[in-house]
Amino acid sequence: MVHISVTKPPRLLKVLAVISAVGMALINLVGFLDTQTNSALGCGPDWPLCNGQVVPNLNNEHVLIEFGHRMIVGGFAVIATIFMIWAWRRYRDWVEARIFAIIGIGFIIVQSILGALAVLFVNPPAILALHLGFGFLAMVGVALLTAFLWQMDCLAGGRPAGLQYRSLVLPKGLVWRIWIVWVYTYLALYLGSYVAFRSAGEACTGWPLCNGQIIPPLYGNIGLDFAHRVAAVILAILVLELLWQLRKQKSARPDLYRGAGWLVVVVFLQIITGANLALSHLGTGPYMLHVGNLMLLFTLVSYLAVQSLQPVPKAQRWMAEPQPSIAPTREPRHP
Repeated sequence: MVHISVTKPPRLLKVLAVISAVGMALINLVGFLDTQTNSALGCGPDWPLCNGQVVPNLNNEHVLIEFGHRMIVGGFAVIATIFMIWAWRRYRDWVEARIFAIIGIGFIIVQSILGALAVLFVNPPAILALHLGFGFLAMVGVALLTAFLWQMDCLAGGRPAGLQYRSLVLPKGLVWRIWIVWVYTYLALYLGSYVAFRSAGEACTGWPLCNGQIIPPLYGNIGLDFAHRVAAVILAILVLELLWQLRKQKSARPDLYRGAGWLVVVVFLQIITGANLALSHLGTGPYMLHVGNLMLLFTLVSYLAVQSLQPVPKAQRWMAEPQPSIAPTREPRHP
């Protein structure tokens, strides 16, 4: 591994990082609760006002949830933006710091615009799905910048960090596998959110069978819900295959191997929470558990995708240094 000299992040910056990461996750959870409880129009078709008022009458639970959602979005979006601009300026020589900050700030803005459009156009499922998907990208931008900050802290303190492991070059086929899993996960996330916002989550009753059938009629909401279940199984197969491939890099890249192991666990937890959701007839608690685990899953697969790439500081000296390569290991042959 290559030694990298960095400056230690201030304590206040790390505190803002944690608050921002937790806050972005909370925004997505409360946003999904808002939709699940049919509270998205609790403020009527008004935006940014709520029922024509700056502070509405909060004697109705739907108004309370929608107004609370808007306040949480506004508050944590400001905190996250301050954190990302500060981190960007402090580590402006690092391309990843700029990219993560741009992703976080950019998708916070896009998410806010889509949220306003969803209210003005009375919650069309396609816009709601995009709203959630972009919300996950904003959350991941903040989470990855937070992880980057902790890597800077570890390096400044002389402790091993994932950033150093990234100085080793992975086989291109393995990098492609990791990014294929990332892309597939993101598409599956959109499918699941569209199923939820189309109110198709109970089209397949029971679990693991769909309406008592292994393969039901593939039309309408039944086809959508069944496709969502099949997508989860395919994701489980993909992450198991990825873990199998990464076993060859266990000693050289323990960060990726351990991360893939945790990814397998979280994917199977996603399937379990999905089964619980189906059997609970889409109960609010099981829904929140399923979405919360999904946020963890997408953050983890995004971290793995970033860890598969080499670090990209701006300094030309780093770019000129030869980087060691990891050759795919082979089993020794015995005569």
